[in-house]
Amino acid sequence: MSSVVSNIKHKHPEVRQVREFVQSLNVELPPIEEFWTLGDATALRVRHDGTFFRSNYERGILLYALVAKHRPNTVLEFGTGRGYGSLCMAWAMSDFGIKGIIHTIDMVSPSKRFKWPIIWPGSDEANVRYLSRHDVWQEVAKSSWMEHIDNIVGFSGAVMQSYSGNPVDFAFIDAGHGYRSVRHDFIMSLYHATGSIGILFDDYSTEDWGLGTQKLVKEDISPYCSPILIQTDRRWSGGEKEHLPDDYSGMVWVKSDSPKQWLAKTNNAFSLLLILYRYRVWETYYRLRLNWGAKLRAVFVNNKMDTEKKS
Repeated sequence: MSSVVSNIKHKHPEVRQVREFVQSLNVELPPIEEFWTLGDATALRVRHDGTFFRSNYERGILLYALVAKHRPNTVLEFGTGRGYGSLCMAWAMSDFGIKGIIHTIDMVSPSKRFKWPIIWPGSDEANVRYLSRHDVWQEVAKSSWMEHIDNIVGFSGAVMQSYSGNPVDFAFIDAGHGYRSVRHDFIMSLYHATGSIGILFDDYSTEDWGLGTQKLVKEDISPYCSPILIQTDRRWSGGEKEHLPDDYSGMVWVKSDSPKQWLAKTNNAFSLLLILYRYRVWETYYRLRLNWGAKLRAVFVNNKMDTEKKS
């Protein structure tokens, strides 16, 4: 990071409550219950004790409103997950006649099945099934939404190294939450922008899971612009945390009309190349470690099955 940054006083982000912030965008929203229904299919979570809860469905409302307001042509989403964010952004594009595309990046294939907490539309029963994004999306997503989504399978470093899409004017960063990963995705978003760009970060917190985003906001964003910390998780009207104040966790929104200048201020060209090189080396190691772990688990399972058959 540039030595200039260390001499600049770090500002704590302005804090806004999600409903108040969304209302300030002056965007007409679908019925809120429709977000809850989509979230139950694509964002429901289960606690260790087996109980289910709605985890930050407000991010879908926020993404819908931001896309409707700023009308981006090209969106980069780092971390598709189960697709709640992708679908809400595509929903907004469809509703508002935005001819945009969402390039959503995830290391998990849309056809890969994994444990998926879900309440199907029309049902009140929550359970955990082995499902894929393809399985669920074909049941809950409208075809007009899917026209706006480009699923890209891979790790963000490798994907962005060969990215050849149109200039990016909106990014949602919600993949790896360590500082190394968040910084890479932030740099790539700025690098591939030409005009203005808006960036929404998930998982800003003083807890371990949000320290990477918090550090990035403190060191690379606050000195140069005015980020907004939006309190989201279960804080819409009627949410269990609606009246629980928390000025140190949420989602962060930032907008820049000169992303290339911003990028140049945070690091010189050599430093940026070094950051990206180190990240890609780390990502390669991480990918190899995951592959070897999968192979070892497969060997263990096969050996266990052979032992059970012999007994």
